[in-house]
Amino acid sequence: MREFKFALLAFIAVFAVAGISYFLTMHIKGSVGISSNNQDWGGFGSYIGGILAPAASLLAGYLVYKSFASNTYQQKLLLARESLSRLDLELEKKLETPFNNTCFGDEYCGRSLRSIIYALSNNEVAATEISSKAILSLLHNTAIMANSIRYYIGLLDGLPSAEKDNHWLGELEKSYWIEKYSTICSRMVRVVGQTAFEGKVSQEQLRSFKLVLGGGYGL
Repeated sequence: MREFKFALLAFIAVFAVAGISYFLTMHIKGSVGISSNNQDWGGFGSYIGGILAPAASLLAGYLVYKSFASNTYQQKLLLARESLSRLDLELEKKLETPFNNTCFGDEYCGRSLRSIIYALSNNEVAATEISSKAILSLLHNTAIMANSIRYYIGLLDGLPSAEKDNHWLGELEKSYWIEKYSTICSRMVRVVGQTAFEGKVSQEQLRSFKLVLGGGYGL
């Protein structure tokens, strides 16, 4: 919006400068009154048209470009949002997947992975190699999602707007993910250990995990 206002003002300025220059030239040549000759006005129209037509073409081209860029940005946001929704859905499914293993006894066999994580983090049962691998894999997927969330928040911050008021959108998005996953992520890291977790993910994924879910990670 700000760029459009600037372009429109520039176009108006070109029109004003062209008109003032024409009348100033006529005044210097001794024409101090408004002419009633159609040929004079025809010449004025040709002069103005010759200057403004290229300027108008440039303005129209600029507006088409800005419209295309805005649509592309909106499509990028939409694709990123859809990807996050799919990742979120898959993560929820895995957390609710039954843990069909008797390593913790029949009492815990068939419970959701989420409830097993809570039991492990509360020291109700001792972690095993199988449970640690499952939780570590889940943490890795969460770190991948956190990286995507960070990218999406960056897109929200750069959303074209007349005012620099997009920061709250990113904060709102971040608060949603913290509320949903920070607690369970904190428990998972506690179960597998911080060293094992950091050895599983890349530095970029770890950075995103800290930035997006840092409230639960405690870093």
